[in-house]
Amino acid sequence: MNDHQLGTALRRQVLADLERGLASDGRRLQALVGDYCGDSQGALLPALKYLVMTPACGHALGQQPPLPADPRLLLRLQQELNSVFTPTICARMDAVLRGLLALPEPAQSPEAANADAVAEDPVTVVAAPAPVAAAAPSGQGLVAALGFLAGMLAVGLAGLIAWLVLNRQPLPQPTQPTTGAPAGNTAAPSDAVAPELAPPAPDLQQAALDNAIATVRQLYSDLSNGNGAAARQLIGGGAADQFDLAFFSQFQRVGVSDLREIGRSGALVSLQGVVTFVYPDGTSQSESRSFVVDTATQPALITASGFNQVLKARQ
Repeated sequence: MNDHQLGTALRRQVLADLERGLASDGRRLQALVGDYCGDSQGALLPALKYLVMTPACGHALGQQPPLPADPRLLLRLQQELNSVFTPTICARMDAVLRGLLALPEPAQSPEAANADAVAEDPVTVVAAPAPVAAAAPSGQGLVAALGFLAGMLAVGLAGLIAWLVLNRQPLPQPTQPTTGAPAGNTAAPSDAVAPELAPPAPDLQQAALDNAIATVRQLYSDLSNGNGAAARQLIGGGAADQFDLAFFSQFQRVGVSDLREIGRSGALVSLQGVVTFVYPDGTSQSESRSFVVDTATQPALITASGFNQVLKARQ
């Protein structure tokens, strides 16, 4: 199914669950989107898991009726994604959101529609009609046309004579092999250079980065909300001592922003971002912090983290 149909399928399942009295818990919704995403929507999975945990999605599910077909709600959900994910992912997620809100599928441009038609039936090619030559005027125009045809015949005749003369020459003899190798041996020479392996596809690299950023954002959301069980599912053993729930409980709110990639080694993505701690009295402090995220696991795990420097002291 396409991206719009994925959103429609998720809508039907969520509404059916709500009718059965099942709560719209973020963790359950994350598992649900993982079940519905096919191979072609693998790159959208980090964005969908991030979306179902946002306040905007919770607001949409809490309305009566849930998930109304409201363009303003579509805009709000798009804004949640635009601040985290790439334009390519957000463009595909627009179709998913429209299906989720029972809005019509975005119109397809004529060029895209023609490309889809060719992809579905690559054998059928419709040739454009040849332009109709304008009728030549009588009199002098006829004489000019006859002269042009005579010149073309003369050129063609000269070419034919030259071809006949050239074809009377003996054909070059094929060179004999200098070694005793049999005629069918096509083995490459020993010093042939093997082709280099192609680098990972840009879409897969971007999906890994999006997944790593979404994991760090989700961790601080869980820590800020006091959800220790959910936070521990995103932390590897090597980083557990950096995220003590008792430490984070002293703040009114904790958030992370400006996450960017600073390195990569296979599935390990290194990020750097700004962590802001908001105290109950309204004061706040901002620090720079680094993270290492293993995107090969499901969910991705933060395997290391370290403090860099204080960007803004408490005030």
